Amino acid sequence: MQPDERTLTRIQAWIDEHFDQQVRDLQSLVRIPSVSRGAPEPGMPLGRGVHEALTAALQLANRLGFADTRSLDGLCGTVDCGAGAQMLCIMAHLDVVPAGAGWDGDPFSGQVRNGRIYGRGTQDDKGAAVSALYALAAVVAAGVPLRRRVRILLGCDEEAGMRCIERYKQTEPEPDLAFTPDAEYPLVNSEMGICQAVYERPFSGAGLSIDCGSAPNVVPGEAAARLPFPAVPCAAPAGMEIVFDGHSVRVKGFGGHAASPEQAKNALQGLLAALAQQPLDAEALALVSGLHALFDFDVHGEGFGLDVTDASGALTLVPTMLRVDGSGARLTLDCRFPFAVTQQRLLAALDASLGALGFSRAQADVKPGHFIDPEGELVKTLLSVYERHTGRPAKPLSIGGGTYARAFQNAVAFGVVPEGEPGCCHMPNESVPLERLRFDTAVMAEAIARLAGAPNGD
Repeated sequence: MQPDERTLTRIQAWIDEHFDQQVRDLQSLVRIPSVSRGAPEPGMPLGRGVHEALTAALQLANRLGFADTRSLDGLCGTVDCGAGAQMLCIMAHLDVVPAGAGWDGDPFSGQVRNGRIYGRGTQDDKGAAVSALYALAAVVAAGVPLRRRVRILLGCDEEAGMRCIERYKQTEPEPDLAFTPDAEYPLVNSEMGICQAVYERPFSGAGLSIDCGSAPNVVPGEAAARLPFPAVPCAAPAGMEIVFDGHSVRVKGFGGHAASPEQAKNALQGLLAALAQQPLDAEALALVSGLHALFDFDVHGEGFGLDVTDASGALTLVPTMLRVDGSGARLTLDCRFPFAVTQQRLLAALDASLGALGFSRAQADVKPGHFIDPEGELVKTLLSVYERHTGRPAKPLSIGGGTYARAFQNAVAFGVVPEGEPGCCHMPNESVPLERLRFDTAVMAEAIARLAGAPNGD
């Protein structure tokens, strides 16, 4: 359906009328620290914070007039509207990565200043979840009849393994069309493969300890080590700070999303460079120098022979977590790989290079890439919506990030990072301009009307 101008005007008027409340609802949701995989409790498999966020989002849906809401074992929730034989599904998530260091204020404040709302999840992905709920409410309020059932899927484990999607697929139907506002505009129809792997090796200790990283998919903004002797000062890597305090070394970089490591300053890579200049014993020096040589300050896997680029993008490979103490060393890395690199080639290169340093693979979570035909109804309609709202021609993109889209056959990522702008997902001071929320809501509302709406009288 192509909604007429009067319908679009009614949709926009409703969004504008309720926008202040939308912002307040997002603030309330951001104030819930729904960090992925919290300590499970009875009825709360992903922890209290995630449970509270899902409960609040479903209550918001009820308040907006949607009675058909469900929690699927606390792993995800659904909000349904309409009764068509086919389904349009909008997928957003309520879990967030740990706040990390470097914030100018409380990362769970939801504070509004200078026309932006700040807090973990404002961009990834609570802001989009709230916008989706308000967009559907605007479509209903404007009197748009639905030829397809519309479902909003509220996931709770997107950042740490997607158990939410596994649970959804156990009992729920595959959507006929789906999009997730969890990437960037204009639209993403191609996602590279993702590998998050853990490698371990014995380590005698020798008084060296390292503690770095908060999540497998987050480039660490800070890293710290403790030495068996007073640290020897050395120059800080470009763009980083080093603090030497007795036996400790602390490196401050700039955190970010592992899918876009070039936008961050990996403090772990900086720490390895600093430790390689310390008078460590042979075992410890071989460990840190070997890792430093492999990763250096590169983000494209050159040290592993994996610097490959094809039409889907350039491979990225970064260390995200490292724990070293007297019980051993445990390294976590994140790789986003193009279609030209097979899983077998990737793991063989990682195993060989890290094996030379005494590491063996403890686990690896590998997700294949995802591609949707750009000539289908879904892609062409969403690009048309975006072009109408921006006045700019739009073409689909390929990204290294992993979204819910890869879980379904006919699904793409649509928004919400502005075209051509770096996102702030997983970064300190994550925030979204208020007018961007209004824009996202209007775009999603028109997308719903065009993909699921029927002409009046049908």
